Amino acid sequence: MTHIDHFSILLVEDEYYLRQALKHNIEATGEPFIVTHEATNGAEALDILKKEQVHVVITDIQMPVMDGLALAKQIHLLYPEILTVIITGYSEFEYAREALRQQVFDYITKPVSEDDMLNILAKLHQKLSSLYELPDEYSIPGCDAKAYSDRVITYIQEHYMEDIDFGSFAETMGFSSAYLTKIFKKHTGTTPIKMLTEVRIHKAKQLLTTTSMSIQEIGSAVGYPDQFHFSKTFRKIVSVNPTSYRNTHQTETT
Repeated sequence: MTHIDHFSILLVEDEYYLRQALKHNIEATGEPFIVTHEATNGAEALDILKKEQVHVVITDIQMPVMDGLALAKQIHLLYPEILTVIITGYSEFEYAREALRQQVFDYITKPVSEDDMLNILAKLHQKLSSLYELPDEYSIPGCDAKAYSDRVITYIQEHYMEDIDFGSFAETMGFSSAYLTKIFKKHTGTTPIKMLTEVRIHKAKQLLTTTSMSIQEIGSAVGYPDQFHFSKTFRKIVSVNPTSYRNTHQTETT
């Protein structure tokens, strides 16, 4: 089995700010993935693949010069060991089905939430772990590991309303984000990013039932400045959207 320090990702997206947002989401998950290369279209991505070792390609579909589907087809033909993930909009679902026929590993829909990214990286990690071995970076006593986990919980409770970067936070303790996640999950049964989501949604439910704040205001107050992202995440966790939750609760309590 090949020993490596991390899994390398080539991120292909023609819009700069979307690419940086995706990169942030990837490296904030705590999974052992690093965006080592970036490209703005499929042709540029293929040039990188000729020269660099990459384990995963995450690509948008709609791009100039060479789109994501054409890129996926070339990767499958030339680099079958590389796992490809397609990012697609809801209106592009037929593209996603075509992508699966091109032997891509999986696809995710826009907007890509932190949970969406965590889930896809966890799948990739499981698949790649059968081919590569990552090092155990540290060995720390159980009592110290619990103390680190408690520190993460406190940090989440105090900063859930902010744009938390678990990678940077892990560095303050001398760990990689992947190893911090490993410690945290061992002691809590969940990951930092999942706990952050749970705390944010819990706080949102409180605000929905105790204030007259708008949905957008509540989303911003709990760390989701994008209302669509907030509503999508809330519905995924609670099974109803924020407005329905508020209306149902108010009906039950009146």
